[in-house]
Parts: sequence; C-alpha cells; structure tokens
Amino acid sequence: MKIMTYNLLNGAVDQFNEVIQVVNTEKPDFLTLNEANGFDVDNNKRLLEFASKTHFPYHRLAICGDGDSYHVAVFSRLPFKSVNTISPFARAAIVAIVDTPTGEIVFIGTHLTPYTEDLRIPEAKMIIETLKNYPKSIVMGDLNSLSPSDGYDEAMVNGFNDMQIKKFTTQGKLRYDVMNLFLENGFIDTAVLFGKQRIITAPTSLNEYEAHTNMRLDYILTSGSLKDRVKTYDVIQNGLTDKSSDHYPVAITLG
Repeated sequence: MKIMTYNLLNGAVDQFNEVIQVVNTEKPDFLTLNEANGFDVDNNKRLLEFASKTHFPYHRLAICGDGDSYHVAVFSRLPFKSVNTISPFARAAIVAIVDTPTGEIVFIGTHLTPYTEDLRIPEAKMIIETLKNYPKSIVMGDLNSLSPSDGYDEAMVNGFNDMQIKKFTTQGKLRYDVMNLFLENGFIDTAVLFGKQRIITAPTSLNEYEAHTNMRLDYILTSGSLKDRVKTYDVIQNGLTDKSSDHYPVAITLG
C-alpha cells in the first residue's frame, strides 16, 4: 500500500494539472493534500474534480479552523470506516479510519500551524491523544516543525528572516519540541528508518517569500506497530515536482 502526503502551493491554482500528473504518476492508495485552498468552493467543485481526475472514489475535506483557506483533504482508494476532524486547529486535522491489507489503520492528515512551535505543541498533543487507543496509526502532512534527527547546523539561524525566526526558534535556538513529542510517544519517523532524514521537502524552485531554507517539514509518522511494515520511503524530487508546488511530495509503502 502506497501512502503519500503533498503540500500544494495555495491550492495549486496555477499548477493544478501538474499536481494531478504527479499523483497519477505515483498512484498512492491514500493521499493527504495540504493547502487545498479553494477545494470547498462551489460545493467542493475542485475537490470533486481532483478526485475524479486522480481516480479516488473516497475523499473528504477538513476546513481550515482559523477562517482562512488552508484546508486539508484526504483521498483513498479504500472505503472510509469513519471520518472526523480534530479541533480546535489553526489549520486542520482530519481523521480517517480505513481497513487496509495491513489491518485497520487510523490516518491523520494534518497541517500544523505555521506560526510558532509553542502553538504547534498543543495541536501535536491533540493528535497523540486522539490516537492513543488505536494500535495502528499514521500521522502525515506538513508539520511545520524541525526534527532533531536531521543534523541542522545551529548557525543556519543567522540566515533566517523574521518569519523563520518566529516559526522555528526561541532565543536564537532551533526548536524540536513537536517532533520530540511524537517520538517520545512511540511514533516512528519513516525517513529515519531509511537514513533519508536529510533529504529536504522544501523549498522547490517555486519557493515564495523565502519561507523555507532547505528543510524537511513534511512527514509520514507511523505507530511503532507499523515499523516493520514500512518498506520504502521517498521524497519525490524530479523535474515535474520541482515546478508543481513549493514542497516536494513524500511517500512510503507498507507491506
């Protein structure tokens, strides 16, 4: 089973067909889209068009919690047993339970708040609390957080703009609280399983406003029970994905 997360650029207004081409090339069985801006307009017209053109029979949209348009969408080739949202979230978190060849898995597709690590911590705690009674789970999306596994040089802070300083640091030091919280609660960072944690997920050539500086912000985390089932991990970097969003898609396969 192939699982993929993809952060679009403001709803991929200008790159919609390219994003569809990426998804149809990769053929994930379960997909999370961050920044599904505009997917709710005209009775979910863009959501339905995307699902049709990528051949996903099951799909849901979680509306951005702060009244903005940064929605989260999930798509599945297998039926949902149930779908809910977690709130309050500045952006969104959607919880989909699916019977898979690996058994029942609870997927959380999310986009943690981009503002500060202190604001992301309670969102991470809500996700962990939601999943505590489920033996098999996956958290996926743009977590807007740095991992202590990635070997960042603290000196990189010297090149940060004001937005990055607010987003990733406190008193001039990089913050890793959110990822440490997930790891301390038994979640597996699938990139680390394959030694690929230093492969960045942003920026691409479409990076805007200098928001990213060679970082891994997009993750697929699994419960410990799924660790041995993870067969591959990839950041999909090619000529198409370099121009279809400001983030690269991330995919794993379960076997």
